[in-house]
Formats: sequence, C-alpha cells, structure tokens
Amino acid sequence: MVQRNLDTNHIVTHDIAGDYNIRDAHNSISMGMDRQGCLHMCYDHHCTQLRYRRSIKPYDILDWTDELLMSGTHEEKVTYPTFILPRSGHPLTLLYRDGHHNRGSARLKTYDEDAQSWKDHPTPILSGADQRPWTSNAYWNHPAVAADGSLHLSFVWRTDVIGEHKLVNNINMSYAWSPDNGLHWFTAQGQPYKLPITPTTAETIWPSPVGNNLINQTSMALDSRGRPHIVFYANDSQGIPQYQHLWFNGTQWKQKFFSSRKNPFVLKGGGTLQIPISRPDILIDRHDQVYAIVRADFTDQKLAIVLLQTNGNSPDDAPNEFISLWPSPVGYTEPVIDRLRWQRDNILSLLVQEAQQPDGDLTHTDTQTPVWLLDIELQSAEKAAS
Repeated sequence: MVQRNLDTNHIVTHDIAGDYNIRDAHNSISMGMDRQGCLHMCYDHHCTQLRYRRSIKPYDILDWTDELLMSGTHEEKVTYPTFILPRSGHPLTLLYRDGHHNRGSARLKTYDEDAQSWKDHPTPILSGADQRPWTSNAYWNHPAVAADGSLHLSFVWRTDVIGEHKLVNNINMSYAWSPDNGLHWFTAQGQPYKLPITPTTAETIWPSPVGNNLINQTSMALDSRGRPHIVFYANDSQGIPQYQHLWFNGTQWKQKFFSSRKNPFVLKGGGTLQIPISRPDILIDRHDQVYAIVRADFTDQKLAIVLLQTNGNSPDDAPNEFISLWPSPVGYTEPVIDRLRWQRDNILSLLVQEAQQPDGDLTHTDTQTPVWLLDIELQSAEKAAS
C-alpha cells in the first residue's frame, strides 16, 4: 500500500501480510473512505468469500483490522468490489457482484460510521440470476456520480460462452440512474424501474448482437449537465473491434467511432485474455472536454489520450489524434486513474506499470516491474486559444 502527500510528494509504503491470489487478474482491489476518514479495503475475490478490512485510524495506512465480515449476508461469492465515496448526505457504499459471470446479481451495501456496521440494500439492483430459459449477469462500467449526488450506471449483459470456441457473449449496453443511492432507479427518459433490473426490463441504449466483441467493464463519466458519456469497443461493420463513444445529448443517445483499426481479433476462451487493445477510460473536464485514454496496438502499446468532444461538439471526420502519455510500451496493462484527484484538481494522475498478462491466466512469472505515478495537467480549449 502506498500513501502520497500531494503537498510535499512524500511517500509512505506499507505491506499488509496475507495469502493472496496474484495469478488471477479478476481479483481486483477497491479502496474507499468513510465520512470519518477511515479507509476501507476489499480485495482478492473471484466468486469467493468476502475479504475486507478497514483502517484503525483515519487517513492511516499503517494499522488495519483483521479480515472482517460486513453484514454477513450475500458475501460468499463476491467479485468486483467497487466503493462509491460518500457524497450529498449518502454514506460510503459498496457495489459488488454476488454470483458468477453468467448467473449473477449486483448488490449494494452502505456503511454507518457510528455503529461501525454495514447494511444491505433489500433487493439486488441488477440481476440475471433467475432468468429463463437462460441466466446472465450484468457487468457494469465505472459508476459515475453527478454534482447532485445521483448515481449513474451503464452495463452490458453476459450469458454463458457460445460454441466450441467459447465466444464471450456480452450483449446490449444498458443504463440506469438513481437519485437516492440505489433505492430507486430510472431510465434516461425518467421512467421508473422495478428492482431488480433484468435483461428484459433494462433500457437498451446501444444494441449489440451475439459475437460482436463487445467488451465489458469499461468506463463512464458525466458532463456538467449530468449527461452520461460511455467509451467501449465492439465490432464495426467489417467485424473489426473499434473504440466507440456513446453519449446522451438530453434527447437521444449518440454514437461515434474514434479508432480505425485494421486487424480483427475475437474475445474467446476463459480467464483474463491477452487483448491487443485495452479497455478505454474516459475523463470530462470542467469545460466539458471529453477525453479517452487507451493502450493499443496502434499506439505501440503505449498509454495515449485522445480528445473526443469540446463543449459538446465532436471533432470533424478527420482521424482522431492519439497523444502518447508515457514514452515506453506498457505491455497489456490498462489505464488506472485517480478519479478523486481528477474531480478535485482536474489533474490526470495515472498509475503506470508494464504488465505482461498471460492469455487465459495460464502461465505466470514472478517478474516485478517498476510502478510510476504520472501527473498531467490537460490544457483546456480556452487556455489553448488564449
């Protein structure tokens, strides 16, 4: 664990002893902070028992509890923990998957600092676990929070793999938002959902057929008017995966490609795949400039950034200009962004580390590579014109 003082750049590190599965890239880590400043950490899950600790003292990474239960309910098959920070009167919240890749539910828990206890929302918010004739699971993109505290989710649905080649079957980008931290949910047009939201009741904002190489778990952000913007990749009309930007203009959903790749690939097989392009990430600054960050075959596997929109207007049909953020290739890593730093200071803070992801999590080495923190201040269109 690493703690950096942004005023002095002083860095403190601390190792938390334990037995962790570092050979499965699904075993992600999420950290949150409650309203009293105590840190909370979930880690090392892939359809397994919840692993959770919190710091003994506020803002301190040196002393932690032993592993704890939260509420003790729906904590046996946990994957993809995602802390949502307190805001607008809402407490620290945990979003996570309960179940499996093809039969799961998205659940929420909230934290009470005074009681030092977690409480479950009464109903899953997304679920394909009980569907017939087949089950599914919702994979959500990065949750986004508006200035008014509302919570916004976009997500795809996955069934079991298809055919002898085990094609990954992600279909249909969907969307929902909640004004009250997940108790009630609505479509982009304001129509109420009945919980849990299922593949048949979800608002499909971008239809995607079977075998379209639609990637799951990408990124979403909100502009100054609270309108969602999503970046992802899926096939073009020639069957080649391309980066795409999907956004709501207040009336309808709009879509645009922002890459022109020439080489096809197919999402197939189990485990974490060795994919020639990363999941894209998205940032929107205070002037409503929309950026995407990627690592791709056409950037020589370097982290790069591209401007997608300025003040709600997309660039013309000229090729998008991808600008390198780091001079060296980073293997198969994906963008890791400090979103709180971006929200507070409009500073792009990136964690940079080369990662040689084995295909399907089949072979691993113990090679260690340096970790870098990269801080970038992006120039707004207004500054560039002055």
